[in-house]
Amino acid sequence: MMIDTILVSLAVMAGAAALIGVPVRCRQYFSGRLRSQVPPHAVAHATFGFFSVLFCVPAVLAWAYAFYAAYVDYSCVSSCAQRGVGTAIALGMLGCAYALLEGFLLVARRRVSAVSSDQ
Repeated sequence: MMIDTILVSLAVMAGAAALIGVPVRCRQYFSGRLRSQVPPHAVAHATFGFFSVLFCVPAVLAWAYAFYAAYVDYSCVSSCAQRGVGTAIALGMLGCAYALLEGFLLVARRRVSAVSSDQ
């Protein structure tokens, strides 16, 4: 029971960080700053292009949904019994999508040292 609470709290906190992180990463991706850090192989660039879109689109959609859920939760004029629950769920989903995006970018931008013939 305690592990579930910890995991949900971590996802919501990652979502709170993702509110700023997703727009920054998308701006870096679309400006080409991230592509310059990918190793100079054709396969690396092709997979980076495919998977960056594959991870960027859900993160942007989750980011937009988090703002929509917050708007719906906090624009309730009558007595809302569980105000903020939808926002917490949306932030959790955003946190998971952002963790996938950052994990992909961490792996995609790593530099592999060249293996020489003596090794």
